[in-house]
Amino acid sequence: MANDVFAKSPLTRRQALALGASAALVGSLPRIAFAQDQKVTLWHGWTGADNTTALNGVIDTFNKGGKGVAVEPTGYDWDTLFSKWVVSSAGGRAPDLVLFHITELPEFATRKVIRPIDDVVASSGLDLSQVPDAGRTGVTFDGKVYAAPLDVHPLGFYYNVDMVQEAGLDPSKPPKTGEEFLEWAKKLTVKDGGGKVTRYGFELPNTWATARWIWFSLMYQFGGTFLDDKGLAAVDGEASQKALQYLVDLINVHGVTNPQVGGNKGEDAFASKQVAMKFIGPWEVNLRMAQKMNFMTAQLPVFGAKPAVWANSHCMAVSKQPNEDKLAADGTFMKWFFDNFAAPATTVGIIPQSKAVRESAAFTGTEQYKYFKSFVDDLPNIVYEPLIPQYLSVFSFDKPTPLVTNLQAALSGSKPVPDALKAMKEGLDAQLQKKG
Repeated sequence: MANDVFAKSPLTRRQALALGASAALVGSLPRIAFAQDQKVTLWHGWTGADNTTALNGVIDTFNKGGKGVAVEPTGYDWDTLFSKWVVSSAGGRAPDLVLFHITELPEFATRKVIRPIDDVVASSGLDLSQVPDAGRTGVTFDGKVYAAPLDVHPLGFYYNVDMVQEAGLDPSKPPKTGEEFLEWAKKLTVKDGGGKVTRYGFELPNTWATARWIWFSLMYQFGGTFLDDKGLAAVDGEASQKALQYLVDLINVHGVTNPQVGGNKGEDAFASKQVAMKFIGPWEVNLRMAQKMNFMTAQLPVFGAKPAVWANSHCMAVSKQPNEDKLAADGTFMKWFFDNFAAPATTVGIIPQSKAVRESAAFTGTEQYKYFKSFVDDLPNIVYEPLIPQYLSVFSFDKPTPLVTNLQAALSGSKPVPDALKAMKEGLDAQLQKKG
């Protein structure tokens, strides 16, 4: 894969200058003295059983490798992690390292919960040239690198092969446009003799963040953006309305999905065969393999004028501490973890940021890779949610925020799309004009 993967996420002149300045700074930084036999604490939000097992296994391997550093991981659900981290930092008891999402970095950098790591990168030898532009830009704030970018996890397309074949469709030729997708969704929707739907063609849950990720992808496919050039919400624009109206029509006009089916309610509609297709990230690959489902993955269809796919990334940052006697130990683990990311990537279901790791046999030679490949192929089309200090208040998983409540209102039919997006913009603008 070429080094310019993510090339469709162009750098602004400011970002390019920031990256150049950061690179020059790294070259002039002194090396950090190394201290042996140090314990490093790591907090993370990978609390799912498989995720925790994967991370702990990788850390055990590191701890046994004779690096002179021992890492002690602790997992929390994301909301608890963020609140506990901020409180602990204020009290001078922050963990040494924290694993979180790139999109949350500006908020923690603004709050000075994390420190720049240009010196740690230089001293450890962590090779950020392996990371595409979008990944490096994502961990750069005010011209300084604040975290090691680890992975990318974009939205992808899953479908049940048996159902597709039963519907007379070719599973080797998944839909590539919105029109083709709708044709599949109609043919895959099944009704009983009384006209009641027994299986929907597509899963579009009105809970958690999945609907937001799908709408966000389509908004950019139709040529829109989440923010305007003044940093305010652009969600009431024509592209955003087309994207959301398409999703609403899947429910109310075409009847190929039901927002009450699936989602984050303890209900696996894909496994229980209530739906034939869904859009979700690569983290579900291992689950579907364990369930022995006959499924395939594909790139997201292009519903608008151009390809665009929501994505996020995990990164690892160094907490700001009263003293910095663990910086070398932090850097030792960060570099090792970055260079050996094939194992957690495969087990958790995420795509390595490092080109060398992404193309290594340790990643491409796995049984999972035939499913991961479609996500890798879509990397040039990824779009991150805005990297803003107010990220955690604007983008919530299921809290009653302006974004969530109005998106749910449109999908449930309680508000027309234009009214929902107008109210969403008003609420978002109030949030965006607050300091992070």
